[in-house]
Amino acid sequence: MVGNAVYWNEAGAPEPETSRADLPREIDVAVVGAGYTGLATALHLARGGRSVALFEAGQIGHGCSSRNGGMVGPSFHKLGMTGLTAKYGETRAYAIMQEGMNALDHFEAFVADEKLDCDLQMRGRFRGARTVADYDAMARECERLNSAVGLPFEMIAADDQRTEIGSDFYRGGVVYLRDGGIQPRKLAVALAAKAREAGVLLFSETPVTGIRRDGRGSELRCGGSTVRARDVVVATNAYADRRTDAMHSRVVQIETGAVATEEIPAALMAELSPKGRMFGESGRIFMWYRPTSDGRRFIFGGRMGRRGCSAEERAAATKKAIVRVFPQLAEIAISHAWSGEVAYTPDHAPHLGFEDGVWLAGGYCGSGVTRSLYFGTKLARRILGAADSGTAFDDLPFEKVPFKPFSRLVADLMTRWWAWQDMRDLRRRG
Repeated sequence: MVGNAVYWNEAGAPEPETSRADLPREIDVAVVGAGYTGLATALHLARGGRSVALFEAGQIGHGCSSRNGGMVGPSFHKLGMTGLTAKYGETRAYAIMQEGMNALDHFEAFVADEKLDCDLQMRGRFRGARTVADYDAMARECERLNSAVGLPFEMIAADDQRTEIGSDFYRGGVVYLRDGGIQPRKLAVALAAKAREAGVLLFSETPVTGIRRDGRGSELRCGGSTVRARDVVVATNAYADRRTDAMHSRVVQIETGAVATEEIPAALMAELSPKGRMFGESGRIFMWYRPTSDGRRFIFGGRMGRRGCSAEERAAATKKAIVRVFPQLAEIAISHAWSGEVAYTPDHAPHLGFEDGVWLAGGYCGSGVTRSLYFGTKLARRILGAADSGTAFDDLPFEKVPFKPFSRLVADLMTRWWAWQDMRDLRRRG
């Protein structure tokens, strides 16, 4: 039977130690949301001399920070160079794409400098092309990114792809040489430990039920208590609700899921992933997948299965996509299945800044591991009034989602439409 549990939690570090003190009556900065963004922001603020309290409605890292695929890379804008150039012009497009490289450089340096135990393995990512047209489009985009921001890549022809992946499904693909993977739960736990060492008060199972701004700062309601803060950071991202409406009103929450296989024989693992790469594919509704850090299982994820489906339904839907790529896994069972929310924005870009009386960072559009630590650092520096706090996203307006109450329905309908288009393309490729 498939376990309705997050694999990373069982294979990760123990639950972080949180504060046993009473809630403070006053604090310099209150951070709402204890995922990567909130933890990184709180850590840098505390090191900058501010008193900081971090409030989490569930357990530390409960949301996407423990549920994601643990894949790191430049996290380029969803529109690509062509789409960005058409929308903002070439100079601005280059600047936005450069931020992806900056975020990755920051992430790697931060993990190394802080000695964070998160199983960082920079082994690259193979992205398979479902069609010949996809392969050609990948090559053109990678050439533009290499010219613009120095992205290292290697195109892999279909005849050579067995050196990268144990599958004949794709029509070739590209290897992104600067990509890699982490154990996401371990990163959340390591960040929490660093934040606590810096003096951050961590309060789990402490939902903020309201935020009221006045002339002296903000007042946060936490159960029967009230906390006054000079500044408030809302870092709830896809787990925002009306209680943190400044974020909630600006993102579309989309449910995505993931599964873990049972342990796979070593010889088969070597066949499926000869170089221990991360994996992805072209398409509108695509699957990502990767070996676990210990190389004994595979994790697969994407928008397979209907919203709110059971663990068994999600495992079955994902298994269909798995065997399309890896027929060798037809008899390998799924041991874990889970789901979570990711936050998309109307302009497909992440954002940070000051909106509706609070500081915000989020809207990562499914690519938040490297961005979240980078944005957390930049946001903290901005609050502290420190230099080097700017990004290319700063003057992109963080617009509210039109017709927000219907956004989930629209997202579900669009997902079905894109999935149908993907199936049509696969049928046509022969």
